[in-house]
Amino acid sequence: MKEQLVLLYQLQQADSQTEDSKAELSGLDNGEALAGELEAEEAALSELEERLSTAQAELHDKQLQLQGTEDDRQDKWDQTYGGVVSDPKELSALERKIEELDRRKDKLEEDIIMLLDDVETLQEQVGQKQAEVERLSSRLSEVREYFIQRSAELSKKIEELAERRSELEAQIQPGLLDDYEHARQHGANVAVAVVKDRACSACHTSVASSLIGELKQATRVVRCESCQRILVLDEWL
Repeated sequence: MKEQLVLLYQLQQADSQTEDSKAELSGLDNGEALAGELEAEEAALSELEERLSTAQAELHDKQLQLQGTEDDRQDKWDQTYGGVVSDPKELSALERKIEELDRRKDKLEEDIIMLLDDVETLQEQVGQKQAEVERLSSRLSEVREYFIQRSAELSKKIEELAERRSELEAQIQPGLLDDYEHARQHGANVAVAVVKDRACSACHTSVASSLIGELKQATRVVRCESCQRILVLDEWL
């Protein structure tokens, strides 16, 4: 019986390791949440880059308009004060035009200053967002690589444990195996407990000396009086 009880303990170990491996496998991070976060950050980066491109294009257009305005104003100035035009009415019209161009020039310069600030701010935001996208992308690669590696390791381990379980089942008496399966169903998947320091390893209740004596004789299955799990002695393992 002692050998059969040791086999039951080994079966319990294989089953526990299988459950732990399956739980770890199902809980592995495959990077799905991180991929969603990266996608959102990439979309935000794309939006910022588009806004930056628009601001830069507008800035370039305003700078061209300013250059054209300054050229036009210089031309009107030369006509007005360079002796090209002498007619008073025409001179008056040119002066008004120069004033209009001055106002336009002032407005364009104000717009350009604001756009320069916007472009600078957007460039900084784009740089920060690019760094975040790169960080998330790198992290996602690491998570996916670990997921693939660890999944393979756990799957292999589960297969090996299944083979080990089959080997153990073949060596255990059918009736004892039935007792083991029944105990697992009613013991949170733990059917076998170890008596260590005169206590049950599953429920930590003290085991009576009489039961320990029976267990040492190994003539029958001895169960914990508290949790009803099958007991084995620590010294057997």
